[in-house]
Amino acid sequence: MRKDSTYLWLEKALDACLLRHKVIANNIANVSTPGFKRLEVVFEEKLKALLNKKPVSFSQLKKVEPEIIEDQNSAWREDFNNVDIEKEMVELSKNTLQYNLYIQLLNGKLEKIRKAIAGR
Repeated sequence: MRKDSTYLWLEKALDACLLRHKVIANNIANVSTPGFKRLEVVFEEKLKALLNKKPVSFSQLKKVEPEIIEDQNSAWREDFNNVDIEKEMVELSKNTLQYNLYIQLLNGKLEKIRKAIAGR
């Protein structure tokens, strides 16, 4: 599966979900920390920008990596913290659903490979 773009995309998407989970957990842990600025993971936007440039090579896809950025757009509270616990919980749920979807897609791809090897 060295040059399989779909497999690589799923691998990177899963990595982004794992990183996003850690970042969201960190945001939740710091909901009461004065001056803490929430962080977020940017990946899908970078991937979409790359895919809009056609054709996309395997090496270009390989270079797309998730990135952690500080959220500058959310409103600050009086203590200069901008973490909204409700928003974080929604993002955590959304991220979990995305992760499960990517796992299902990966399992489907691997099952096709197993069937091809078995000659079915």
